[in-house]
Amino acid sequence: MSATDSPVSLVTNSFSSYGPAVLNGLIIVSTIGGQSLIGRLTFSCPCAYPLNIYHASTFIFGPALALFVFGLLINPNTWKLIHGCCNRSRGTSHPVGTAIVYWLQIVAQSLIAPIAWLFIAFLSGNYYECMRAGDFCDISNAHQCQNGTYMSGLILGNAVATIAFDNNICADCICSLDKISSGYLQSQSQVIAWVLLIMVGFVALTIVCVVRMCDKYTYVQNCYVKIYRDEEKKLFDEISRENARQFAEKNVKTFFGAVKLSKVDWDTISALPSIKNPYILQHWMKKSQITPEEWEYTTLQRWNNKQNLTIERRSMMQARELEPIMSQRNESEHPKTS
Repeated sequence: MSATDSPVSLVTNSFSSYGPAVLNGLIIVSTIGGQSLIGRLTFSCPCAYPLNIYHASTFIFGPALALFVFGLLINPNTWKLIHGCCNRSRGTSHPVGTAIVYWLQIVAQSLIAPIAWLFIAFLSGNYYECMRAGDFCDISNAHQCQNGTYMSGLILGNAVATIAFDNNICADCICSLDKISSGYLQSQSQVIAWVLLIMVGFVALTIVCVVRMCDKYTYVQNCYVKIYRDEEKKLFDEISRENARQFAEKNVKTFFGAVKLSKVDWDTISALPSIKNPYILQHWMKKSQITPEEWEYTTLQRWNNKQNLTIERRSMMQARELEPIMSQRNESEHPKTS
C-alpha cells in the first residue's frame, strides 16, 4: 500500500476487482438483517390449526419468492433479453443457446437472496416450529387441553373449540409447546438449514468449476474481456449522452428559433410522448421495419419532424411552380433551330 492511496481509491479498486462478490455479500447481509427484523416485529405463531401451517409457510417461502422475483427485475440482463425480443430485425435475435446460458446466469444470481432467506429462516427455527407444532399437539396428550373448561367447550362446539378445524388437535398447544417438543423442532429446522446451505454450496461450486473448465478463455484473458466490456459500456454511455445532448439542442433551437409560436405549437410539445408500437396489428403482421424518420422519442422531436416535413413539402411545391417558368426561360434563351 503506497502513501498516495486514499481510502476512497482503495474501496473503488476493491469493488472494481471483486464487484460481484461484494454485491452478493451485501445482498446476503441485507437479507439476514431484514429477516431478523421481520421475524422479531411481525411474526407470532397463531393458536389455531391449520392456520399455523399457512402462516409459518407464508413467512418462510413468501419472502423468498418475492426476493427471487425482485432479483429478476433488477438484473439488467433480464431486460436485455426481453426488451424488444418480439420485434428484432432478422438475424439480430439472440441464439437459443446464448439465451439459455444468460437465463441460467440470471436465475442463479436471483437465487442468492432467496437462499439466504431460507437459510436464516430455518436456522432460527421459529417458523418451522410453528409450522410443525400440530404434529405434537394431539388433544389426548396435550396438557393444555386437559382441563374441564376446554373439554366442555369441545363437546358443546363453542368459539373456544372452533379455533382448530381438526378436533384431534389442541389449538392452545400450538403456540405454547413444551420445551422438549420445541427443542426437537428447533434442532430439526437447524439441520435443514445447514443441509440446504451445504447442498447449494456444493452445486454452485460444481457448476462454476465446470463452466470455467469449459471456458475458451484463460483466466487472464477472461479478466481482460471483462475490463474491455466495462470500458466499452462506459464510453458508449458517455458518447451517447453527448450525442443525445447535441440532438436535443438542435430540436430545442429549432423550436425557439421559430418566427412565431402558436398555441398549437405549445400544446404539441406539452403533451406526453405517445405510447404506440408501430409493429402491432398491421405493421406486426407485415413484419415491416421502422424508418429512421418514424422514430419519435419526445413530442418536441415530433413537432420538429412535422416542421421539417412542412418545409420539404413547401420546397417541392415551389419547385413544381417554378418548373414551367424555368422551362420557358430555357426555351427563350436557347431557341430551337430548324
